[in-house]
Amino acid sequence: MEQVEQAFYFINNDLKSTADARVFSQLDGKNIYEVIRVQQSIPLFLEDHLDRFKKSAAATGLNLTDFDKALTDRIYQLISVNQVSNQNIKMILNQSAGLLIFFTRSIYPPQDYYINGMHTTLLKLERPDPNIKILRKEYQQVVLDEREKQHAYEVLLVDQQDHVTEGSRSNLFIVHNKKIYTSPANNVLLGIIRKKTLLLCNILGIDVVEETIPVKKLNEIDGAFITGTGNNILPIRSIGDRVLNSTKDPVIQALMIEYDQLVETYIKEHKLTR
Repeated sequence: MEQVEQAFYFINNDLKSTADARVFSQLDGKNIYEVIRVQQSIPLFLEDHLDRFKKSAAATGLNLTDFDKALTDRIYQLISVNQVSNQNIKMILNQSAGLLIFFTRSIYPPQDYYINGMHTTLLKLERPDPNIKILRKEYQQVVLDEREKQHAYEVLLVDQQDHVTEGSRSNLFIVHNKKIYTSPANNVLLGIIRKKTLLLCNILGIDVVEETIPVKKLNEIDGAFITGTGNNILPIRSIGDRVLNSTKDPVIQALMIEYDQLVETYIKEHKLTR
C-alpha cells in the first residue's frame, strides 16, 4: 500500500482527509505514476513532470482528462492546505479509481553523500518499457532486496550485453576523459533531472555521448553520478568494489554547482508568480 502522509490528499477533483485512505488499498489493474519534489513550497520543474505524466497516460491508454492548469492548481492547493515546505508529491492515475495526488514518504540522501559520494552495486536486470513510469511491485521488491543485501544506496542495472544502463530509480552518468556518457534516451526512463543535466552540459560546453558503458570498462572511468527527483545530482563513491573519486572530479563539481543555481532560480521565479 502507498505511504500517504500529511492531512489531505486529492482523489480526482475532491480534497479528502487522509484519515480515510481506503482507496490506496484498491489500486488494482493498470497504474502510472509521477513523483514531484516540493522544495520551499514550490513543486520543482512541475511543467516537465506534467508533460511526462501525460505521455505515460497516452502510452498506456489511461484516460487523463485534466488540463495542466487544473493539475497545477490542485498541486499548489495541496501544498498550501498541508502547509508543506519540503516533501515529495506523488500522482497516480489508476484505470478505475482515477487520479490520486498526495504527499508520500520522502527520504533524501544525507549531506555526506554529496560531499563524499555513495555506494552502488550492479544487478543484471532490465526495466520493461523504461520510458513509462508504471508501478511494478515485483521489480521494486527485487531491487529493494538487492540494495539491502549489498548495503547500497542505489542499484545500477546491467543489460543482456553486460552494459550498465541506468539506476533502478535514477539515471546514470559516467565521466571519462572529461566527457559525459549516459544511456540513449530510448533505453531508459527519461528523468526530469536527466533532462536538466543534459541542458547544463550544453551550457557548460561538456561533451555528452549517449551510449552505454560495458561493465568491464568501469575500471577506466574517472567518476560517475546519478540523477533523480529525490537525489538531484548525486556522486558515486563506489560501484561494487570499484572505488571512484567522483566528488573531486571537476566535471561533476561544475554540474552540481550549476544545478543548485538552476533550482534556486526556478524557486525564486515561481514564488513571484504564485
